[in-house]
Amino acid sequence: MSPQLSSAQWRADIVGKLHRTARQRPDHPAVIDRHGTTSFRSLYLAAARQAQDLEGHPEHSAGVAVLRAAPSAAFFIQVCAALMAGRTPLLLPARVPEAKVLHDVQTARRAGCRPWKAVLAVSGHRQVPVLTHGESPAAPRKARALGMRAGGRALFAAPMHLNGPFEFALRQLLLGGCIILAPRFTPEQWLHYAGAYKADWAFLVPSQIQQVWNDSTPPRELRTACSSLRLLLHSSAPCPPPLRQRLADVLGAERVAEYYGTTLYDGTLSPYASPGPGGPPLPDSELRVVDASRWPIATGAQGVIEGRSRAGLISHRTDQPCTGRSEWQSVGDIGRRIGDTDRIEVTDVAVPGRAIVAGIKVALAETHDTLIAHPAVRTCEIRISPHGRFGSVLSAVVHTEDPTLTSSDLRTWCARRLTPPQRPHAIELRRDTAHDHTTLREGHARL
Repeated sequence: MSPQLSSAQWRADIVGKLHRTARQRPDHPAVIDRHGTTSFRSLYLAAARQAQDLEGHPEHSAGVAVLRAAPSAAFFIQVCAALMAGRTPLLLPARVPEAKVLHDVQTARRAGCRPWKAVLAVSGHRQVPVLTHGESPAAPRKARALGMRAGGRALFAAPMHLNGPFEFALRQLLLGGCIILAPRFTPEQWLHYAGAYKADWAFLVPSQIQQVWNDSTPPRELRTACSSLRLLLHSSAPCPPPLRQRLADVLGAERVAEYYGTTLYDGTLSPYASPGPGGPPLPDSELRVVDASRWPIATGAQGVIEGRSRAGLISHRTDQPCTGRSEWQSVGDIGRRIGDTDRIEVTDVAVPGRAIVAGIKVALAETHDTLIAHPAVRTCEIRISPHGRFGSVLSAVVHTEDPTLTSSDLRTWCARRLTPPQRPHAIELRRDTAHDHTTLREGHARL
């Protein structure tokens, strides 16, 4: 197993890679966003200036840079600056309070952990900070295994506070490739960005694919927009067989692959052109399937998937000790080993206390606790409902004794504290009084 890299090592690795790319291909596009194109020279110079400012104030934030994630060159300049200064980028969505999360990450750094990334992820029914350290993000192992190329163009239309999209984009950038950042996802916008900027690699989740590859979009239009794509990678949940077939019919099986992985460990890559279900672990990654006692089980039997790295890539929650070793970990997903091979098939990602909304994993407890914190809410229940566009959504049954409380009040309350996938799509108000129980169903929220 590879030794753990210190922050000085991964810092030097990242600075060296960005500097070499800026020197060798100064005018090559690094980021394309809604504002235009940022070259590698411009990105490097701007990040170096910001890194110098950060180094001039070492006492601030105890080595952590709190960054509000955005699909923009400005955000990735901030990320590169933090890494060049040896800081840990803590990636947060716009409305999540930072105090508790920042404290947890700072505490981990004071204890000696030196992560190059801190993100929020669902683990143990809660959204918690997860730290990643060890193998440098500039190491090409994972990027190349996922089909990225130096000089390539990777398209993203996902929130950049999420581990997968952010890590893929950062690795593509450090590989010397361009990242194309759509400001938000709509089918029309995704097709425009794919065709106009000649993306050769793209990442989507099944609920997004369902919207792009719908029956109303002519196959010829899809093929034209995706003509430059070498690989469309999808993740987050298994893709339904009819949608898999539609993708293969339009793009060709050799241009589509499914990635399974989590914030805690690398996973498998399953090209559509490969025979049989499932896929092998990425290079220098290990996966196994275990029973409730965490003992490996027989080939073909279903159990819990666990993973760890042989490349020195280590991820753990802030409430776990930073041991410097890659341990077997799980998020509760179910799968099975295929035959006498190392191929793993994911069979179920329905984990108690967790929902996947528009491809994003959310903890039901976060939504529940946010609603309960409202002074007029007595109790509430959070439910998962199927949804044609987003795959699934949350709904809430709220009990109150306040006759003036409305679902609009609660939607505003949630909008100030939760990301869109965490917010209830529908709220059912139940008026509780000593003599009467009434139910009031009110409008649906929009994601």
